[in-house]
Amino acid sequence: MEKLKKVAIIVPAYNEERRIKKAASGLFSSKFLRENCLFLFIVDGTDKTGELLEGMDKNGARVAIKKYGKRLGKGGAVAEGIQLAETEYAGFVDVDEGLHCAIVEEMVMRLLEEKLDCIIGRRERTGGRGVVRGVASSAFNSIVNLLFGLGLSDTQCGCKFFKRELVLPGGRGENGEFFRINGFAFDVELLEMIKKNGGKITECGIKQAKESKGGFSLLESPKMLLDLIKLRLS
Repeated sequence: MEKLKKVAIIVPAYNEERRIKKAASGLFSSKFLRENCLFLFIVDGTDKTGELLEGMDKNGARVAIKKYGKRLGKGGAVAEGIQLAETEYAGFVDVDEGLHCAIVEEMVMRLLEEKLDCIIGRRERTGGRGVVRGVASSAFNSIVNLLFGLGLSDTQCGCKFFKRELVLPGGRGENGEFFRINGFAFDVELLEMIKKNGGKITECGIKQAKESKGGFSLLESPKMLLDLIKLRLS
């Protein structure tokens, strides 16, 4: 009989055919993650990401690939995964060249061994970073802490794990969404929900040598700020 999985690792995958095989192979290579985790790939793009995943060698991992015909947004994709998981813990990992399998493994191990409510990555880059992007990130975190008092130094790292029970009681938005924010700023809503439901958030410093080349763009920043203001006023 297969060992019951404790953690669902949700991987939002919007038009990721260029990077998905490398990212997924890295996760499947970990014996610890294969033994303890269910992998949920939420595919909502228009390219061949889903087909590539289906054709991969899963190395014995338990994998579910869910494909959607409409754009969910990152928050919407994670919400779908949380509801599908049926595990004690859930979390999400970006398809990101700077987040290696060893980082995910370390965070899941701490989550289970220390019985944490929530653990999130705090990026400590060892390589160069664009000045504009660095300033924008620092300013965003300052605004988040001013509006919500989370006291965190990095709310946007694409690696977070938490007890599902701390998120499920949060209810749904006006249009039936799990989160009110479905874009890149949904992380803040997720963390606020965990804190409001009594969860303690633990930060885990991680070395990230490369800057993400994912779907986020600085052009998203005004929308993220608007989403945060709407969330604070709701």
